[in-house]
Amino acid sequence: TIKSCCSLFFLLVLLLAHTYTHAQSNAQNRCNAFGKGQNLSNWLEATWDNTWPSTTRYTKWHLQKMKEAGIQSLRLPIQFAKITDTIAPYNVDENHALFSRIDTVIAWCNELDMMLIIDNHHGWQITNSNWRTQQQRFAHLWSVVAKRYQYLDPNRFTFELLNEPGIPSNGALDNDSLSSLLTVAIDSIRQHTTAHSIIVSPSFGSWGLAYESYTPLADSNLIYTWHLYDPINFTHQGFSWNTPFYPAGLTYPSAGNVYEPALALSWQHIVQWKNTYNKPIFLGEFGVSHFADAQSKCNWIEYVGTQILQHNISWFYWDWAIDFSMFQSGSIDKDSITPCFKRALRLYGDTSFTSIQNSSGENISFTTFPTLLHKGTPLLIETNYEKEYTAELLNIIGNSLAKKQLSGFKNTIETNLPSGLYFLFIEVEKQRIVKRIVIQ
Repeated sequence: TIKSCCSLFFLLVLLLAHTYTHAQSNAQNRCNAFGKGQNLSNWLEATWDNTWPSTTRYTKWHLQKMKEAGIQSLRLPIQFAKITDTIAPYNVDENHALFSRIDTVIAWCNELDMMLIIDNHHGWQITNSNWRTQQQRFAHLWSVVAKRYQYLDPNRFTFELLNEPGIPSNGALDNDSLSSLLTVAIDSIRQHTTAHSIIVSPSFGSWGLAYESYTPLADSNLIYTWHLYDPINFTHQGFSWNTPFYPAGLTYPSAGNVYEPALALSWQHIVQWKNTYNKPIFLGEFGVSHFADAQSKCNWIEYVGTQILQHNISWFYWDWAIDFSMFQSGSIDKDSITPCFKRALRLYGDTSFTSIQNSSGENISFTTFPTLLHKGTPLLIETNYEKEYTAELLNIIGNSLAKKQLSGFKNTIETNLPSGLYFLFIEVEKQRIVKRIVIQ
């Protein structure tokens, strides 16, 4: 009997392990499949618009244009809070026109074979002081949404529980409180579907730095997300709607910007967290203000594009053609897109941009000093390779600015160039090493 019980126990353990692995692999595969994504922003979350929920902000034509650009997936921000009663039993108005718009987008995605995230956006303002009183309302909403959409293909449709939880301006929300809130909502969804992946993120506005001490939730069929707007005073410059207001005119890179180190640190925390916990994670929002100067916008998007390629991260840009537009005019096509955005995000079939991670052999190394140069300062190249190699300096759109045949352990290249982001390509023994150079 003991032997039978032990056998049954181990069989149960193996079954549970298989179920966990299968669910986690589904979540990872779906996260990878997001690929290139776009937020359908300033629409179903924009309750400040007198036409909300508008029938014309986005149409099937817009989605077709996105797909032509190479967009594979969409994130649909929705203000569900607006149609959810604040008093028990927390009725959700399923007859509201908002659901009709959601159903229309679902139909478009089915027709165009695109993935969709149903994202619970603005309106909750959950804090440490009120999360317990908000919990049942929040969970009930997700029970209604999951029941309504449980029929959707789980490999193409996912649920995002709460956009940017714990934004400091709304009040403090620690991760323990947030995890308790989200767990109840997850349980309410699982009553209707265990197949669909659910998207979550830590407090402090889904910021990359918030992942430093974040512990994953227990459910195995989760996908994690984060948002990237660092440095915030650069990416949000000139917007009157942002608090605090950041005046236009700030460049990137800028040695005096105290917010700038957060950009690299956010990526470091995300990569470390991903490697530590082996969980699927994607970049749910990122974008740069149209008030920023053209060169600085290109510098920033080239940096972000490099990180995306290096770390194989799926992404969703915010937004399409409004405050953070990647297009240069009112028309939406490959002739209007800003060239560096097209290249860095590999849109419209452009694959010329490649990862800048080093590809040198283990016995050959190259180091450049400094990586942040003042205009006119020579770039020093040090190597343990004494034979001949080629060093070529290119700007962010791939134009060659200087090309030299070099040899020996130390060499210099003159850099009397405008401020901006550049790349040094070193070709040695059929290998290519790429170094990122910033001139300020």
